[in-house]
Amino acid sequence: MTKFSLELKLKAVLAYLEGMDSFRTVANPFNSSLTPLKQWVAHYKEHGIEGLMSTYKNYDISFKMDVLNYMNDFGVSCTYAAAV
Repeated sequence: MTKFSLELKLKAVLAYLEGMDSFRTVANPFNSSLTPLKQWVAHYKEHGIEGLMSTYKNYDISFKMDVLNYMNDFGVSCTYAAAV
């Protein structure tokens, strides 16, 4: 079971995207910290509502190395790499 439901994630993301409030201002009423909210927004922008759905995958070592090489080659953050 996840800590945050899909509905709560979607409400928080839409509240941030539709308003002029900061991440902190939006995160407080949803009892979330800044990092999850930022991740939800990044996933939503890249993948829509599917990006907010919880999934667990076990990745093999070659995929993990590809991701690390991508991050190194393009200088992207973990959050960005996970969203793409």
